[in-house]
Amino acid sequence: MPAYFDTGFTVRKPAWHGLGVVLDDFPRTIAEAREYAGLQWEPEIVPVYQRHEELVGMNFDGSVEVEESFVEVPNARLVQRSDNKDVIGHGISDRYVPISNSQMFEVLESLVDQGLKIETAGSIKGGSHVWALAYLDRPYTLPGDDSVSFPYLAVVNSHDGKAAMRAMPTQVRIVCWNTYQAAMMESQRSKLFYDFRHKGTVSERIDEAKKAIGGMRNDTERWFALATHLFARQITEAHTELFIKEFIPAPPAGLITDRVYDNIERDRATFRTLLNGPQNEANAGTALSLVNTAVEYLDHARGYRNTDTYLGRTILKPEPMKAKAVKLVNDVLASF
Repeated sequence: MPAYFDTGFTVRKPAWHGLGVVLDDFPRTIAEAREYAGLQWEPEIVPVYQRHEELVGMNFDGSVEVEESFVEVPNARLVQRSDNKDVIGHGISDRYVPISNSQMFEVLESLVDQGLKIETAGSIKGGSHVWALAYLDRPYTLPGDDSVSFPYLAVVNSHDGKAAMRAMPTQVRIVCWNTYQAAMMESQRSKLFYDFRHKGTVSERIDEAKKAIGGMRNDTERWFALATHLFARQITEAHTELFIKEFIPAPPAGLITDRVYDNIERDRATFRTLLNGPQNEANAGTALSLVNTAVEYLDHARGYRNTDTYLGRTILKPEPMKAKAVKLVNDVLASF
């Protein structure tokens, strides 16, 4: 898929597409970050004009004499860049209030507790979409996982008049249109975001956004605490088999056909294969391995009718069975 990358920077690690400026360290100021990101321009609202022809007379040869003029179209505006005057949004109403690039960075700064570290920032699709991504400097490692997860806080802004500016915690390092979309879809699925509509004053909503973002980060910390708890709980083969039978249940004997029974056994065998796979090597024998496997099974191992179904359950929609897996593993542990 194309990156649609215009301008931008990353810190230390280059973007996958190899474009943009790679910095050795975080920008020291917002002004410096905007310069490296190529976001020193601002969106401007301009009116839309329509050509108007008015008959002013007729010549002796029968030809019509017309006077042309341009009249402003009511309730219609364009958004253009202040630097090159390129149009980046159209079909904008009179009620639309642009959120500037400078405001986007100010919002990001206000949402970070201390020590703003801007990891990436830039422009895509000609400037119709822009972003700034802060590294929260609070990396954590999940139990049984040697890799470090780096939580980010992103503010993404649309200048095309079709979307709000959004602040969201994310695990996605935004560097292009693809990662921009991935972070947006992640936020839709998790419901962890705060939208700034293009109306009114952005500064008036910052306190509300800070409370919302704080709650979102608490959710991440609660999952870390839960994962730590599950990693500390050892499981036996009996625990595992009971979990699998409850997670992939079968109706009472005599109420299903042999074909359905074979399908259930096949799905249970798939779960066991995933459970014993290399991705669970570090947390093998713990309750966390059952929950992680349940998530992997629900996202990737089940059959799906088409790519839309697959995308929906892995990214776009919450999956109730994932929450059930956490409750189920605790019930199984309590039963022995």
